[in-house]
This record gives sequence, C-alpha cells and structure tokens, in this order.
Amino acid sequence: MEKHLHLKQLLSVVLCSLSLTACSTMSSWFEDDESEPIVKAAPVAVESAVEGGITIDWRVDLDQRQPASVSGFSLPLVYKTTQGHKIVAGAQDKRVRIYSAGGSELNRVALAAASESGALQLAGGLVVIGDIEGGLYGIDIEKGEVSWKVELSSSFVGSPVAIDGDFIVQTDDNQVYRFSAAGEKLWSYSGSSGGLTMQLSPSPVVYKNRVYVAMNNGEIVALKADHGGFLWTRQLLLNNSASVLSELKVPVATPTVVPVEDSGRDEDTLLVPIFQGEMVFLSLLDGSTLNSRSISIKSPALLKNRRLYIADSAGAVSALDAASGETLWKQQVSSGELTGPVSWQGELWVANDQGKVYRLSEDGMIKGGLVLTGRIDRTPVITDNGVLVRNNLGTLYLLH
Repeated sequence: MEKHLHLKQLLSVVLCSLSLTACSTMSSWFEDDESEPIVKAAPVAVESAVEGGITIDWRVDLDQRQPASVSGFSLPLVYKTTQGHKIVAGAQDKRVRIYSAGGSELNRVALAAASESGALQLAGGLVVIGDIEGGLYGIDIEKGEVSWKVELSSSFVGSPVAIDGDFIVQTDDNQVYRFSAAGEKLWSYSGSSGGLTMQLSPSPVVYKNRVYVAMNNGEIVALKADHGGFLWTRQLLLNNSASVLSELKVPVATPTVVPVEDSGRDEDTLLVPIFQGEMVFLSLLDGSTLNSRSISIKSPALLKNRRLYIADSAGAVSALDAASGETLWKQQVSSGELTGPVSWQGELWVANDQGKVYRLSEDGMIKGGLVLTGRIDRTPVITDNGVLVRNNLGTLYLLH
C-alpha cells in the first residue's frame, strides 16, 4: 500500500507539470483543526459577467486552498429536496461543503482526509462520498454530520452508483464493492492491479441487474448485481505498462450503455472509451467487440435521441450514430482536452483543460464561450438553475 501511494503521489506531480490530465493530492495537505470555528463563505456575485453568451451567476472558493496547493478535482453533487436543491462537494481541506442553490455555504462536515471523489444521494437522504485514504462516508446533509464510515482497500476518486436502494463503488486498486444504505458490505470483487494510472477514474455501470466495470488495467468485467458473481471479462489493452504518460492508454471515463432501441442492433451494447486509445463497442452478452473508433475521450459519452455526443482529447465535439458509431457531425472548438458534454436546456456544454467553457447546439453550432481561470478536468454538472463547473484551483462556478 505504501508503495502504491508513493507512486500516485509521484504521478500527481508529473501530471501537474505536464498538464496532461487532472492532478490530485494523494495525501492530506492541510492540517485540520476541528476546533477552528466555521466561517461560512458567501458566494461572489458576478455582475454583468457575460462573455460570448455565457453568464457567471456566482462563484465560491470550494477548497479554501493555500498558495501553491496541488490541483483538486472533486465532483459536486446536486442534492435534491422538496424545497429545491443544494450543492454538496468534497474539498482538499478535509471537509465536505454544503451550499444553497444560490451558492451560500450552509454547513461543512469534517472528514479524515481530503476528498476528490464524486458523491451520491441515496433514497433515504444520506450522501455517500469518499476520501483519498480509502474512507467511505454516509453523511446526513440536513444534520451536517457523518452517520457511518467504512474503510476501503485504497483511495476512491470515482462516483458511487445507486442500485435498488444500495450503492456500488470502484476503488483505485480495482476492487468493486456493493454496500447497503447503512454502510454494510454486501459483496466485493477483486480485480487485478493496473500499472501507471491517471487521477481520473471511471465508475461502474448498472444495467438490468448487471454491473459493468472498466478497470485501470484495461479489463472490462461484467458481474451479477445481486451477489457479485463473475459473468465475463474482456481485455482491451494488450499492454498498459507505459513508461511515459504520452503512451499511456487507460480507461478514465465511465462506459455508456446503448440499449437495443438506440443501438439499432439485436442486442444491447457497451461503449468503453480508452484515453489516448479507442472507443470500443462491446456486446453486453459476452463482451465481444462489435466495432471501434480511434477517438480519445476522458469523460462519458452522452446518449440522446439515438446519438452519442462526445468531447475528445483533441478539442472537438462530435455526434456519432449510436448504431454504427459513424460521425454525424464534428465541431472543432479548442486545442485543449475537452470534458463533457452535458445537456442543459437543449444545448451541449463542454469545458477544456485551458479553463474555457463552450455551449453548442445539438447540431454542432457554437452558441457561446467563456474563459475561466485554471483548468477544468471534471465534467460539468447540470442543475435546475444552470451548469456547475469546478476548476483545478478550487473555484466552483454556476453558469447559464
């Protein structure tokens, strides 16, 4: 474990210096004094902050970071209530922050280590979130306290996935767990360790009582959702022991299920993106390869109206036919690595590693653009009021 963490610390520094992908601390960089009084941060209202058809509604300092801190990339969660929604996000100062829809800080909850993961709202109201030392927490957002905590086998930077009142997580060392809403482990599956990895991680996919997992060793594994029983595996990488990052091919984006009604085939398919590699369409029946495309993406494809919308590492947004994978249109929007897209009010939103945000029509026309600070490596998150974007400097923006 010590060797594993040392490798990831070294990799984080290399990733930051080369600006190839998201960077993250793999240890606690802030001393946490829980006796320190909470000073709730107010959002910064940005008046007339409109550039190219995109408006900044507000921004907040999520991480309360110190100068020269390493990059962070936790993914905010839209927590829904009967009175509206709140925003929940982990941070590098070992706290989970809770904001109103208007960006005002409502509360914060202390963790044992920094959080770089996504989060999940369970049916009972708890929020599940992880930290970089393998802690997994069930947090009562209304009370502002930790309800339970369990220890995983390694760090967790993906997002929990809901399944029938329970949830599934995938760790950096290719372990898969199913937990109840009370934090009880129901089953686990151990995959083989990978080689050099990046600090972006895919999350499992749940579909028709099966769990599909893209591991950082290049294996795609299908499991039975109820007991974790093995169904099939497919190796997409013959060799992922790259010695330099420019040669590294690894799954970092969550796969996308393409059902029969969208695929045009006689079976459901699974689209698996390989960063700096290919997008591969697999049969959900046995994992066999149906077809592939040489496109590198680091965020999930968006399936809508029998189209797959993707944002690639070369700065282009494309629409693919969900049946054949053929390109319907392609729009070059930047020279940087893109993340997204997400759909809000009928338009596509993407961002890149140069801090730029774009919105496009579903036919590929650029409708607006905005330059923010830092780099953006996490997919934007949609809310009722707009689109949340979190940069590597710890700033969270609401845009519309």
